[in-house]
Amino acid sequence: MTLQNPTVPMPEKRITYKKAPNGTVYAYHTVRAYRNKRGQPTSEVVAIGKKDTVTGKLIPNSRYFEIYQRTTPPKQPEQSPSRIQNCGNIAALEEIAKQTGLSAVLKMCFPQKWEQMMACASYMVCEGNVMMYIDNWFDETRVNFSNRLDDIACSKLFASITEEERREFFITWIKHRSEQEYIVYDVTSISTYSDNIDIAEWGYNRDRDALPQINLGMYYGVTTEMPVYYTLYSGSIPDKSYLEFMMADTRDLGIINVCFVIDRGFITEDNLIYLRELGFSFITAMPGNLLETISIIDQNKWSVRKTANRISEYELYGQQRSIELYGLELHAHIYYDPEKQAVDEKELYAKIDKLRDALEKMNRSKRVTKKYKDYFLIDNDDKSKLEFELNTDKVDEKRERAGIFVLLSNKKELNSYDVLKIYRNRDVIEKNFDQFKNHLDFKRMRTHWAKTTSGKMFIGFLALILRSYMLRLLKQSNDTKHLTFERVLLELRKIKAVTLSDMSEVLMPLTKLQKTILSVLGVTISLESPST
Repeated sequence: MTLQNPTVPMPEKRITYKKAPNGTVYAYHTVRAYRNKRGQPTSEVVAIGKKDTVTGKLIPNSRYFEIYQRTTPPKQPEQSPSRIQNCGNIAALEEIAKQTGLSAVLKMCFPQKWEQMMACASYMVCEGNVMMYIDNWFDETRVNFSNRLDDIACSKLFASITEEERREFFITWIKHRSEQEYIVYDVTSISTYSDNIDIAEWGYNRDRDALPQINLGMYYGVTTEMPVYYTLYSGSIPDKSYLEFMMADTRDLGIINVCFVIDRGFITEDNLIYLRELGFSFITAMPGNLLETISIIDQNKWSVRKTANRISEYELYGQQRSIELYGLELHAHIYYDPEKQAVDEKELYAKIDKLRDALEKMNRSKRVTKKYKDYFLIDNDDKSKLEFELNTDKVDEKRERAGIFVLLSNKKELNSYDVLKIYRNRDVIEKNFDQFKNHLDFKRMRTHWAKTTSGKMFIGFLALILRSYMLRLLKQSNDTKHLTFERVLLELRKIKAVTLSDMSEVLMPLTKLQKTILSVLGVTISLESPST
């Protein structure tokens, strides 16, 4: 039952009314009556709702329940509220799970425990991943699809999720999605204090934590802005070394006919060849320090700046060139960005000044490395001192490359505009990792055993699906795109379901903003418990 206009009996005492210009009659509860300094009778009143014009009953606001939860109105004891719970957040997340198909896939793959998994994922979206407070959350939240859980039950649930069950979920989830879209692949690290997680090892830590870590590789849809698949691997394995396994695993899971957008850090000869052998398309940036990149830039640094190559949407220039790299026929897209040129030049001369300062302090016995010789002519023959001067020819060569970058692809049909647009959209993965690590609180693992860690990470992935899709709906609407996700959660948390002493339930009146948020998310709050 959806309550469009919930009402309660109007209290009989200590009530006054005020009529607004639009005809609405508001009811006020008299907190106290007294005389002012001049001896005139006055009172302190609090608005508790408005009068229903048809029934004469009260359409209550939140203050009504605050007052009459503590003070039972005379002759109306059966209508004092026995419980007030949040219901907006959980209703929204239930609806998101239906819209994405996540709840259907979970029911199929985890028929015995999908409800507990949904409850844990919903809690993570609302409160983060510190599970010790989940029993309090159940007290405050109207969850009608799962029995109560505490942190011990959560740990048992995490440990019970097997590798086979997770894999079956991913196969089913990927098949259910079936979108033909560009997929971003990237890696981040999750730190841990535990010594009992076998894949937690020392490696390159992106958060600069002096802790062992787990590497998290994830696929993310550019169009849907939703996570597709993830895997965990040893924190000591370099990202580019793991790509080959990830791609082989991809085909086995049923991800085919997609184009991967990958970071330049994954580019190696073996990885590019392996991508071709598997039949995958890709878009990536060429590392600026590669000799091949420098050669491409030098050959095209003047021709790319022509008016015919201007991409007005991004206010830069781009052109396409066919190249051969590692025996592969590929397509290089060369771009010149005037704004980037100004930044690059400033950084170039700042670097030169820093190197010059270091050379001036260097004694004659100090070995001069290549990083200095790339910018300066060094004369170290005179044993009395180190002499040097700026190599203006080399500096000019570097300056002429300022503002130019190269994207690489094996999809011939994509022009330079398409490639740039797709590659720039890869920032969805960075936003995705930010959501996962900071908003869902997975920057550091708070588990101590491998099985529990794997299971909790999986529930976190489910929470990320819910959060990502919900955030996408909010950002697509002009009515809600200015709201932070935290503000939306706060507004939804304010939506209350009130259980009265006769066990009937009413929904507190919704604000305009709450109605807008629910409408954008496609949510209708029902206080009926599901029959199945």
